Amino acid sequence: MKRLLAALVLVLVLPACAGLPTSTDVERASDDAAEGDLITYQPAPPAPGAEPAEVVAGFLDAMLAYPVSSGTASAYLSSEAAADWAAGDGVRIYRAPTIRVQEVTEASARVDLEVQETGRLDRTGHFVASNGPSDVTLELVKDAGEWRISNPPPGLAITRGYFETYYRALDVFLFDVAGDALVADPVHLQVGDRLATSLTAALVAGSPPKVAGETRTYVPEASEWKPAVTVAQGRATVEFDASLTTLDVEVRRRLSAQVVRTLGQVPEVDVVRIVGSDGPLVAGGTADQPVTAWGGFDPAPATGRPGAVVDDVVSTLSGGVATPVEGLPEEVAASAVLVATRPGAWAAVGGDGVVRVVDADGQQVEQTAGVLSISWDVQGRLWVADRPQGQLRVRLLTGAGVETVSIAAGLDRVTAFALEPGGTRYAVTRGSGDVLAGAVTVATDGAVPQLAAPVRIAPDVVNPAGVVWLGATRVAVVGDGETGRQVYRASIDGSPSDASAGTAPRLPNVAITALAAGTGDDPDLYVTDDRSRLWYLPAGGAWRLLGVTARGLTSGR
Repeated sequence: MKRLLAALVLVLVLPACAGLPTSTDVERASDDAAEGDLITYQPAPPAPGAEPAEVVAGFLDAMLAYPVSSGTASAYLSSEAAADWAAGDGVRIYRAPTIRVQEVTEASARVDLEVQETGRLDRTGHFVASNGPSDVTLELVKDAGEWRISNPPPGLAITRGYFETYYRALDVFLFDVAGDALVADPVHLQVGDRLATSLTAALVAGSPPKVAGETRTYVPEASEWKPAVTVAQGRATVEFDASLTTLDVEVRRRLSAQVVRTLGQVPEVDVVRIVGSDGPLVAGGTADQPVTAWGGFDPAPATGRPGAVVDDVVSTLSGGVATPVEGLPEEVAASAVLVATRPGAWAAVGGDGVVRVVDADGQQVEQTAGVLSISWDVQGRLWVADRPQGQLRVRLLTGAGVETVSIAAGLDRVTAFALEPGGTRYAVTRGSGDVLAGAVTVATDGAVPQLAAPVRIAPDVVNPAGVVWLGATRVAVVGDGETGRQVYRASIDGSPSDASAGTAPRLPNVAITALAAGTGDDPDLYVTDDRSRLWYLPAGGAWRLLGVTARGLTSGR
């Protein structure tokens, strides 16, 4: 006889599994945390006689296994569904799950599962923005006398807390279109024994980065990769069913650089061996290539340090210490509102809106209006971002004169502009409350760079109004927090920042007027407030007051 249930609602509470995070209120493990510090969790299989709502709840819980395993989750599916279920077909990240049992008969059941989706990962770990309710109706059937799900959605579904704890943000490396420099592309992968394999899978997929100009890859196609990377005694071995030793030497070098630099992020990997159908690839004189190799393909590092007028003296900042810049005219320091220095050169914007530049080519003076930032690129050009008539303008000041950068649509109401240290990307904040990032593209004929169309990043930062680069794929953004304005870290792929994870080091309730970043892989941060005080955040530390007055703070690089 048909049995109807009147929309029974169950707010899902997953089992208390030895501290496994089931909500967003979880402290994120640091990227340097040892894998052994993470909690191992093996979910329970279906209980005999479990009701439809319990089966759905158990299926969700089973997908939170660590180390990752889909075996228990498959046990909640019908035999036919388990054979077809594509557990590796991406990941959905959610919070606030709710189960509603809609209908139950002797042989079938319908259960609605509603979640608040906070993002997705594609098959290779690239983040796809997704924010809002998601509702799916699961069909259950009797399989060997037990309720089992017959139409599971493809891929895994994990809680936001699980994602923040058990997944790591890593980069895969492609090349710019000229083959001169590596381009980092962020992905999110679960830590564990398969990390090296998952990272290589993302590399051979060759997906173009969201925020980059044209890229290319020297890695063989995915069909030629033997999809498993073995790691033993510090050596990662990557195998391809393709001839590698016959490749041109420059192709071998670039192939090696991509694979070695990508796998060099796996903690237990010290050297990488790349093997083709005709034997190991020898590049740089060895088949076992150290993870420190191929640094020559990195984008040229920034040479300038953050600068400011500290106690009325134009200074560079490093390690929380201000060092006066020698040789500056007193009148420049007295009137400077922005400064940028690099070895052998300096630039300053005065209160009169005049940009003064002194470098190997002599002195250059230009007018600006509503200046946002000044910064040196790796070619020794000064980028000046300002807002004449309220619209963004970006110019390059060189010894040869002034060149205006072409700007894509969508860059209106800009309140801050930052150039990535390698000069390949830019980021802005807008008065509409957005943080955007895009590629800096350069034509092969050496024409003036252009700002390509941007994409939205850091969607969880509230009222952003200030941005600096922390590297090739991460930024720091000023935004509102529970204790006033704070500085948050975010990725250029739009994945959750530490604004929503609640893990950012907290400033006192001060009004931030400027933000700057130091150099290196994990740069220090500096801010000034509306009382002209200078605050300093060392890598891995807490904010502290430096006890000086400062103005004109800029990353300057």
